[in-house]
Amino acid sequence: MFRTLSRLISTPFAIAAKRQSIRATPVRLPVRAKYDSAQTNADNRRHWAMADGLSAAAANSPAVRSTLRNRARYEYANNTYYKGIIDTLCIDSIGYGPSIQVTTGDPAADKRIKTAFERWAREIRMASKLRTMRRARAVDGEAFAVLTSNNQLKSPIKLDVRLIEADQVTDPSGESNNADGIKFDDAGNPVSYSILKEHPGGRGVVLTSSDQVHPTPARDVIHWFTADRPGKKPGAKGTSSGIGRYENTTTIRCP
Repeated sequence: MFRTLSRLISTPFAIAAKRQSIRATPVRLPVRAKYDSAQTNADNRRHWAMADGLSAAAANSPAVRSTLRNRARYEYANNTYYKGIIDTLCIDSIGYGPSIQVTTGDPAADKRIKTAFERWAREIRMASKLRTMRRARAVDGEAFAVLTSNNQLKSPIKLDVRLIEADQVTDPSGESNNADGIKFDDAGNPVSYSILKEHPGGRGVVLTSSDQVHPTPARDVIHWFTADRPGKKPGAKGTSSGIGRYENTTTIRCP
């Protein structure tokens, strides 16, 4: 009888202790986390089909950039929506061109300097050239200009700006430190630009030797582009990455 009584008394305490031990022991479930964008399935397989691991230089090779330039220029010449967007961008960005503010402390000297700058800028058509560069930057992905001396200018300032197309910046030699016409030093700074004397798309122009290439110091070249990836040296992009979408604005598809 005593054995039965002790069992009845000890059983509730044993159950309570067991419950406390169960509550005190945390249950660790395996974490099954993943990135949705890293999954490939039937719904996104076509979307990610062209994703690759190419370097910035390989992805923007001369052949790729040439194709993008040609297609973007074609779209600009034939698509009024695309042309209107680019022209509005150029006008809003450049407007009537740059102006200077001179504060030497001498109002008369400030006026003379400002007037001389405005006459020089008007004579070399700076505003028009800047709008052209902005247009090339948007369509071609990059814009080039060379600082030159022009003795034909009436202004005492003989500095002039000569625009060139991206197609003319290239080098057939294929040197290892030459990124399609741009020569870099060991620190990655541009040293010189190899500029063709004639546009390669001109009639009768055949690239046969390096005699047709004019090396120009980097200090005399304005190269306008955006490096959106580390290691990317020549330009690309601009609006060229989305030109395929503009086809929908001019194509009428019958059901």
